[in-house]
Amino acid sequence: MSRPPVYRPSMRGWWQRHPAYRRYLLREGSSALLAAYALWLLAGLVSLAAGEAAYERWRELHGNPWVFGVHLAALLAALYHAVTWFRLLPLTLPALRWGGRRITDRTLVRGAWLTSVALSVGVWLYLLGGVR
Repeated sequence: MSRPPVYRPSMRGWWQRHPAYRRYLLREGSSALLAAYALWLLAGLVSLAAGEAAYERWRELHGNPWVFGVHLAALLAALYHAVTWFRLLPLTLPALRWGGRRITDRTLVRGAWLTSVALSVGVWLYLLGGVR
């Protein structure tokens, strides 16, 4: 006696079925681009450790227009990744309470952005020598 065939839905084109799926893939792709950019920066650190001549060769690569495009793409990917992550933040945390009241999703996202901007400004001021 043979068994009836098992239904197996096709996964072909799954990402085209809904805009949220396309945004998901774009978000995941942005993290792959950021990983590649981190390797680029790591190559700069390795060249710095190798000596002044190696580091200057790595720096000379930054004069090419395509490298500017890589930096711009990495910036846009980081911004998209940050925006989508902060939008997902309320879904990843349990309900938070302050003074017995639940913190709204909007307040949570704004607080995350405020913290991110404050820390970024603090790091920049420290690196520029403005904070001692």
